[in-house]
Amino acid sequence: MMVSVGTSRLSRILEAVEKRAPVGRAASATSWASAGEWNIDVACDRVGRERAWRLVHDVYCDKGYQARRGAGLRLLLQDALPESLTLLAESRPQGASPLATLTLIPDSPLGLPMDDLYGAELDELRAVGRRPCEIAKLVACVEERAGMELLLQLFRLAYLYARRMAGCTDFVITVHPRHEKYYRRLLLFEPIGEPRPYAAVNGVTAVPMRLDLVTAEARYRERFGHLSGRANLHAFFVNCDEPAILDWLRAGQRPMSEAELRYFMVERSDLLERAAPADRMYLQGRYLACDFERIFVEAEVVLPGTGRIGA
Repeated sequence: MMVSVGTSRLSRILEAVEKRAPVGRAASATSWASAGEWNIDVACDRVGRERAWRLVHDVYCDKGYQARRGAGLRLLLQDALPESLTLLAESRPQGASPLATLTLIPDSPLGLPMDDLYGAELDELRAVGRRPCEIAKLVACVEERAGMELLLQLFRLAYLYARRMAGCTDFVITVHPRHEKYYRRLLLFEPIGEPRPYAAVNGVTAVPMRLDLVTAEARYRERFGHLSGRANLHAFFVNCDEPAILDWLRAGQRPMSEAELRYFMVERSDLLERAAPADRMYLQGRYLACDFERIFVEAEVVLPGTGRIGA
């Protein structure tokens, strides 16, 4: 599930990006998503993942998308997939304050979070051989100018990962209705279904959208290629920096350790316990070096009686 933060702040950020306001300098050769007083990292360990998913929980609670939970984390079963990618933007010095995050979830036998509401629409894509990838848990807690840069950098990294590394053919996302026009006009997404109340965010209306990643580069070139500077989003997303960015993503992407699986999926949630047998077996097959029985036993020893959260 992903509903972009339904706030006037994000609306202003999206509007400013669409107007082609300057978005800062390009990322440096050593930190591919850094500018000014913030940087983006792959959340690839317990600390980074927890900071990212706690930010999502806190923002969702503030906006009424969910009730506060004891563990204070917004977790999905698909977070455990080795190919899922979480990006975390933080202010400098590194770790001073989390600013924005998104989680990218390629399709798998576990399905996608938005299957709960838009399974039929996603199955239509799968039926013709497409492999969708959901942009989930996207939040930003920054002012307008920094937010423009962060939003574009997050999408840039997500695009390169999905298209070049994960073999995905489509971005799918659920957005607040007030943000639909920005995703249409700026990033060239298209609706794939009717707006519906989404139980996963306390019944807030969601709009399902899709970006065809196979044709995106050609469409971005046609729409933005004649523009100069950073207003040329085709040149921003596709340029000579790409090989180094991909190396950076490969170096940062790591599956959860057995300790992290226990911490996030058992100690801090009941997601693994409640997973369908087929889903649990699939995850076990992706973590052959992990002892799932030990994960449950040690979790009970470490945190007996701890309140846990669901999805």
